[in-house]
Amino acid sequence: MGKKGETTLLKEGLAAMRSVGTVHPSSVFLARALMPAIAKSDPPRVIIELGAGTGIVTEEIAKHIRPHDLLVGIEANKKLADICEKNIEKHARKGNVFCVHAKAQDTGDILRAHGAVSADAVVCTLPFRLLPRNDTKEILKEVRHIIKPGGQFIFIRYIIAPANKEVAEALPDFSVLKKRLVLRNIPPAEVIVMRKKMSSDGR
Repeated sequence: MGKKGETTLLKEGLAAMRSVGTVHPSSVFLARALMPAIAKSDPPRVIIELGAGTGIVTEEIAKHIRPHDLLVGIEANKKLADICEKNIEKHARKGNVFCVHAKAQDTGDILRAHGAVSADAVVCTLPFRLLPRNDTKEILKEVRHIIKPGGQFIFIRYIIAPANKEVAEALPDFSVLKKRLVLRNIPPAEVIVMRKKMSSDGR
């Protein structure tokens, strides 16, 4: 299998690059850059990760969430999802960290299965540039629906790929908060943080 599933990720990435999106795991530096901000005084947070892969990002986020927060990683590739489950096992024992084998389009159903109706943050490493256009539209529609007002969508763009205008077009009620370039990753990536606008009544 290789350390934490690197060999499996390589094989699965080569076999299905359009869905897996990479042949190399995210670096710890990228994982840290994708971490949603959580203050000790914040109310319970619900965090969804799309494209959990072998669990590198999932595990990093799990290190920082609190007992009353919820983290659910979603991975469409069964082999990678199984590895993710093993890699986050010590965190999963706490009962608030999960890795689920499912499509990103089913995020709403997965949230409800875990007792939640919306998310405070969605962390995404899905390869939008490689996915079929219709899949991208469906996923972003789901993202827009499940993130609560004031919530964040945190995603990556590999700098070897052009900017993806579809994200901004699909999320018209989101604005870019910040961008961060992470060079210590293969390939280097830009982390983009978007925030969903509050409703007119402030909620």
